[in-house]
Amino acid sequence: MPTGRAHGLTIVKSCEAFANAGSAVTLVLLRRKNGSNVDIFGIYSVPKIFSVRYLLVPEFLYRSTSQMAFTLQTAVFYICAFFFMLFENRKDTIIYTREFPITLLRFVGFKVVFECHTISHKRRLFFWFCRRASRIITISGALKRTFVNAGFADGRIMVAPSGVDLSIFAHLTGKGEARDALGLSRDEKIVLYTGNFTTMGEDKGIIDIIRALKELPDTTFVAVGGGEPDIVRFNKLAVDEGVEARVRLLPHAPQAVLANYQQAADILLMPFPDTPHYRNHMSPVKMFEYMASGRPIIASDLPTIREVLNDTNAVIVPPGDPRSLAAAMRGLFDDPARSEMLARQARSDVERYAWGERARSVLTFIGA
Repeated sequence: MPTGRAHGLTIVKSCEAFANAGSAVTLVLLRRKNGSNVDIFGIYSVPKIFSVRYLLVPEFLYRSTSQMAFTLQTAVFYICAFFFMLFENRKDTIIYTREFPITLLRFVGFKVVFECHTISHKRRLFFWFCRRASRIITISGALKRTFVNAGFADGRIMVAPSGVDLSIFAHLTGKGEARDALGLSRDEKIVLYTGNFTTMGEDKGIIDIIRALKELPDTTFVAVGGGEPDIVRFNKLAVDEGVEARVRLLPHAPQAVLANYQQAADILLMPFPDTPHYRNHMSPVKMFEYMASGRPIIASDLPTIREVLNDTNAVIVPPGDPRSLAAAMRGLFDDPARSEMLARQARSDVERYAWGERARSVLTFIGA
């Protein structure tokens, strides 16, 4: 932390929401000895209503970028976290973590809540640790079913998808004004993707979007949030497909800037491929931001998507099908009334996914 990936934002927004709900919150992070001090609150634009505690990990562990070095860094962080927590009050402290080995603190008297975003490939060991948790939060119903099928009691697990900061979208700007602010043409048809272009090395639908552009010669694709290697990779694909003049791939940007791009778009895209991760494990922050933005959404027909989006608030298309994606975009361009209806319904539906609502539900479930 900080990180350009969505998990950094969701961690900080969860801390903010728990604090707003009345909890005294401490975020425990790793710090390098010679690393520059960072302002988590400034970077993520949140008020200083929770505390941040850094655990020092020896600098020599960072002299290698190998997997073994990363594993050692992680192990040392866990050890430091264990010693740090030993001096905390067991009675009044709940440990809320995404790191399943931290559930071992249950053995020394803490209530430990594990928030699960994916299932480790070492399933037997992973579930052994998870059984130590007092409660489990999953970000999708599919993840919860995996736990139940593994023998966990249904009542110990709560589904809590990712959330959204609705205040960023409280004053929706006009499309034209947003485009002027970003230097985009008011006359273009613009389809947009925001967020990282890949997850764990997997494409997040950028390939299908670029290929779909061949059937939409009057449409420009803008994507914001890519790392440099991904920008290079997908720009090359755009050249190979002959659509490079209508593809703009931009690097990471703050959430408020992403919201401005979302306001500037005609259509927001989320055509995730059908892989185990996207099918069962994700709850993308961009989905809730898209819903709050007041723009129509096109998304893949996957179980994790269907838990939130449906035919009343989005256009759902088969994953891995650029022609269907192109047809869906063309359909929304040709039917402004339907586009407006879908966007309006999505904006109404997203209210239940505000970070504050999520935090209150989680705190009630874990008995805080």
